[in-house]
Amino acid sequence: MGDSGHNLHLCDHCGLPIAASGHQGQVAGVWQRFCCYGCYLCQRIIGERGESGLTSWLLAQLGLSWFFSMDIMMISVARYTGGFEGVDPRTVRFFEWAEFGLAVPIVAMLGLPYLWRSLKSLLRGSVNADVLIAMGALASFGYSTWQLFTQDKPTLYFDSGTMILVLVNLGRYLEAAARRKTSSGIRDLTAAEMGHARLKTDHGIREVAADSLQVNDVIAVEPGAMLPADGVVIRGRSSIPEALLTGEGRPVPKGVGDSVLAGTTNGDSPLEVRVTAVGQDTVRSRIVQLTRQALLRRTRFESAVDHVSRVFVPVVMLLAAGTWGWWHFMADDPAKAALSALSVLVVACPCALGLAVPMASAVALGRAAQLGVLIRDGSVLESLGRVKHFIFDKTGTLTQGQPSVRSLETAEGVEPAELLRTAASAEAPSEHWLGKAIVREAKVRGLAVALPAEFKALPGQGVEALLDGRSLRVGSAAFCGVPERTQDPLDGATEICVSDGGRLLGRLWLEDALKPGARQAVRELTDLGLEVRLVTGDSEAAGQRVARETGILRVQARQRPQEKLEIVQNLGAPWVAMTGDGLNDGPALMAAGVGITFSDASGLARLAAGMTLLGSDLTRLPLTVRLARRTLVVMWLNLFWAFGYNAAAVALAVMGRLAPQWAALAMLISSLFVVGNSWRLRDFERNVSPQLEPGPAGPAPTLEAGR
Repeated sequence: MGDSGHNLHLCDHCGLPIAASGHQGQVAGVWQRFCCYGCYLCQRIIGERGESGLTSWLLAQLGLSWFFSMDIMMISVARYTGGFEGVDPRTVRFFEWAEFGLAVPIVAMLGLPYLWRSLKSLLRGSVNADVLIAMGALASFGYSTWQLFTQDKPTLYFDSGTMILVLVNLGRYLEAAARRKTSSGIRDLTAAEMGHARLKTDHGIREVAADSLQVNDVIAVEPGAMLPADGVVIRGRSSIPEALLTGEGRPVPKGVGDSVLAGTTNGDSPLEVRVTAVGQDTVRSRIVQLTRQALLRRTRFESAVDHVSRVFVPVVMLLAAGTWGWWHFMADDPAKAALSALSVLVVACPCALGLAVPMASAVALGRAAQLGVLIRDGSVLESLGRVKHFIFDKTGTLTQGQPSVRSLETAEGVEPAELLRTAASAEAPSEHWLGKAIVREAKVRGLAVALPAEFKALPGQGVEALLDGRSLRVGSAAFCGVPERTQDPLDGATEICVSDGGRLLGRLWLEDALKPGARQAVRELTDLGLEVRLVTGDSEAAGQRVARETGILRVQARQRPQEKLEIVQNLGAPWVAMTGDGLNDGPALMAAGVGITFSDASGLARLAAGMTLLGSDLTRLPLTVRLARRTLVVMWLNLFWAFGYNAAAVALAVMGRLAPQWAALAMLISSLFVVGNSWRLRDFERNVSPQLEPGPAGPAPTLEAGR
């Protein structure tokens, strides 16, 4: 901004015009202009501490204003109830001036920004809820101030104006706090990508910072270590779980020439990797960036108050002006003209409207928490009540995210328990996910698992073990030297063979089990009229198997993060609920009208989702949808009452039959109705708790030989 000419300079903090005596200061290395030194100090906090500073400043404003407004309210109640009758006039006058002194900082901190935004809105030829708030709050303050300075026994309404400002700014603070949490979480996630790498050089291997890697560097990745960059394997074989990034349910075998992704963890063998992408160019970073972009694109439903304000606000302004004109010129009663016009503005203030949605949301959010569902804010609940499409990820969402033994087949003369015990003993030292699943199954069944005398893992094939003098192999059919089965008993399951010196002992089939209540949840969501589909990064066979077991009709497999995001957008993002738990689900979760995840999900998934299930019981999902729909009904009833009250009260005010103090009382009664109606949500399905069903993947299979 220039310092000369006739341009209007605005404060870089509050946006108000700057007088000639404005203040200049440097914030975060940039020179800025302010209307006063106080704004400069506030901008220092915000500019140097980011959104955290903004939230802290809003909280400080809100706390101070709340304290002052409560003092004003106590004085006003005493005045309305006759508490000052018989009191010395000088004492009464002192309390009247005290109300003014307490109201001034509230209006300065909270009211003037609304006034300035309202003026800019009117200059653009549009109106919004800010205009309604500014009119009601500042009109009552202005009229009360005029009365205080000109009348011996003034009629004051400082309490109404200040309380409106405090309540509406409470919502502004909550919104800023939620935005800070999301932004800081994304920053923390990005920072978490940066670790150390083992760089291979001509002089050996040395530890370096991950952000110092360059394309074509060669890094050594030990088993259990996280890859710091995208790359291509140039030596070694291993298996790497990529479910969080790609949705692939099983660890992917990796050998020379295969690509690996930053953020994934190496499996059971060391690798040497040539770096192909670092920093912001990695797949992980691009997913984080997609999530940021989805956050910026995401829009909330415009509330009913905002819709009606476009008509309601101009009507109120015209009615107030017309009321004043009628009583002043036609009825020749200037005093009543001012009071009647003020009554119109006061009674039109959105007190009940301001409570209609937040109060219902607050009660419903509390009830959802009792049901084991944490919802970020009321807008998420509103969106959930309107969704038409329900998308499920597979791995870790509909399924447990870890394999279990679902079926087995034994050779002649081999008992099922002996087959499982033998396989588990051979796999006991293994770090492979399938080996761990076999050992876990044997221990659950109380079988004695022994350690082999010798053990060798061959990545991508299986394990060799010497146990009680027997030479065992556990792995693929080709590795065990036995014929492949022509047809799997379970589509999409992983087959593991067990052989002793080339003789087949039996086969085990492992698959990712469904979560409790998955089938019931899908059925109830469908009964609610929602279109349910499965969108997974896993294989077509795995996706179709889970769809059959849960009753889902629409399946889209092999979907990458960008493709999941596009599916959500093509369905109409505000009408979609997306359920997922991985990093690869983050962009779709953020873009969807409602993103749903679990308490043990990845960091980005928890950040992007507006709704978190505590535990794995999926039957909470349809229960919460029903709660959201009931909440919408309560909200509409609240809004209908609030607008109806406003219409009737404004009509009485126009006719001069509603004094400002009675207008304030009517506002209180209307607000109490809204609170009482919202409170009924506490008893939503009070005697109902989520029911678990065994489902096809619930209990472990019976061990039977020779299927």
